[in-house]
Amino acid sequence: MSVENAGPRQGAAEPSLSRTIVAASIGNFVEWYEFAVYGVVAAFISVAMFPADDPTAAMLNTWAAYGIAFLVRPIGGVLLARLGDRYGRRHILYVTITLMSVATFSIAMIPSYATIGIAAPVLLICARIAQGIAAGGELAGAAAFLYEHAPVHRRARVVSFLGVSTFCAMVLGSTLGTVLTVALPADAMQSWGWRLVFATALPLGFVGAYIRRSLQETPAFQQMHAQRDTPMAEPSPEGFWRAMRQNGRAILLYLGFGTFYSIAVYTSVAAYLAYMLANGLSKEAALAINTIAGLAIIAGILLSGGLADRVGRKPILIGGATAMAVGVVPTFLLGSTGTFALGLVGALIFVIPLSVFITPAVINVVELFPAKVRVTAGAAAYNLTVIVGGFMPFVAVWLADVTGSRLAFPVFVASMAVVALTVVLRWYREPETGHVSIPVVEETRR
Repeated sequence: MSVENAGPRQGAAEPSLSRTIVAASIGNFVEWYEFAVYGVVAAFISVAMFPADDPTAAMLNTWAAYGIAFLVRPIGGVLLARLGDRYGRRHILYVTITLMSVATFSIAMIPSYATIGIAAPVLLICARIAQGIAAGGELAGAAAFLYEHAPVHRRARVVSFLGVSTFCAMVLGSTLGTVLTVALPADAMQSWGWRLVFATALPLGFVGAYIRRSLQETPAFQQMHAQRDTPMAEPSPEGFWRAMRQNGRAILLYLGFGTFYSIAVYTSVAAYLAYMLANGLSKEAALAINTIAGLAIIAGILLSGGLADRVGRKPILIGGATAMAVGVVPTFLLGSTGTFALGLVGALIFVIPLSVFITPAVINVVELFPAKVRVTAGAAAYNLTVIVGGFMPFVAVWLADVTGSRLAFPVFVASMAVVALTVVLRWYREPETGHVSIPVVEETRR
């Protein structure tokens, strides 16, 4: 049996597969939970952590601190993902969830600017850097762990639960932040309420770390480690750059369509919400639409997660990109009406094909690469796309300012969907179902 087919036998895997899915998904949940709550309570963070004499500058600095985590994610990919390829997938999962939960909790503990001055934003930035480093290794490590534990014919279904955990975290984080904002008096929310949403990350992290400590290493990694003629990935800069060179074509392929995935997620959870608010929809109605859209994505992933196992990855990537390219402008046009019903219809037009697109987009983070560099190369490719997604708020504002049209951003999203569609049609090759689960674009076949 080859390393790539060293997945568990179906009968042997079933009793522990659910536990494996929960353990791999919980770190991803903590990561995206923080992503959601930061946006909801950003106004309170700006008042607490920055000088009060210039509210606009304080808010800009708050979002700059938010963006730093995206910029350092590739560093996490280099530092942590290499450990995952060198010492095992389960080790990186334990490190990432511990670092992420502690860093997120620490934001709740930072004294205000009024108390410690400039040290407050400095500590906030340090916490965000730690979160970014942890996130840089999390998704690729978790995806590789699930991919290598799953039966060959169910890999897409199993990996799809990472997408489910992502949007469960977003819905919960957004809902919790909104409920506290509405339920608490403004002074209580500013004083301590916003801190609660970050403090909850610590117990979640403890539970996740406890579950992950007892995990077994993946069969693929165990076999790779046992084969003396298979060189282990060196945890050195030279080893990292060698992995990048040998898998450069596959990395570029993922960037070609994975970048659109990052842009589409931002569009669904942030850009469309901001657009509805800018066009007169009440905050309560816009947040309700955002929550319903998140639930629709979760349902869509659960219903379609196994589809890529049955019909292949490529048809779904093509269909999803095409539907979003066609639907994104009508989505924003409906969102501009200022009515709840049409705004909701607009959201569903975009998020339903996105929910189907998510599973093949996530599984290719690891499926494009050979086992011995799977986490490293996958983390590098994915984190580069996330950086692009992190700059989408700037791109949206800049396009609207330059063109004078609020539809400039959805047109941009549609154009990026066309780029992704072109890349998939021209260069993506379907994995050989049941035999080799590495697309033929990959150059490294040791």
